[in-house]
Amino acid sequence: MIRIGALALLLLATLACDAEGPVSDTGYTGTWEKGNERTRSRLAIVEWNGQYLVRKSVESADGTHKLRCDWSGDCEEFVDGEKTSEYTFRTWVDQKLKRLRIECHGTITKPTPLELHYVDELVLKDDGLRIRARTLEQQGQKLTKGLPKRDYRKISNSVSDPPAGWSAEPG
Repeated sequence: MIRIGALALLLLATLACDAEGPVSDTGYTGTWEKGNERTRSRLAIVEWNGQYLVRKSVESADGTHKLRCDWSGDCEEFVDGEKTSEYTFRTWVDQKLKRLRIECHGTITKPTPLELHYVDELVLKDDGLRIRARTLEQQGQKLTKGLPKRDYRKISNSVSDPPAGWSAEPG
């Protein structure tokens, strides 16, 4: 029981560090989170030189599942300390709808080899404190009905460990 309590405290401390400062509508820029007490998924988004960079991370409370990405969009996923997947994310803004799109190409090596491809659209909701990620395409097939959706809530206007040379000022 002590171990679970320590993990919960560590998770709360981590969340508190990332949630420092104000939370307001800054468009896509900031840190966004979804999940529960077992697993947290985060999107860190910055606008830089007229484009958006997205760094995704996932971590289970017990540390057995981790996804780590860099600002170039390259990612590695680990389960029980063993690398199971590699992904590359690319972003662009749909100029007609003014919505951020994220394309993922991935190679899952374990437990079963699989090539993965999908395109998500991020839609800012309400007062800019929530993003809905909707999957528009999977494995080359455009989706039109029953789009898979995931909701992220904003936890910070800033991002931890931003890309070298990035400024919080747009552009």
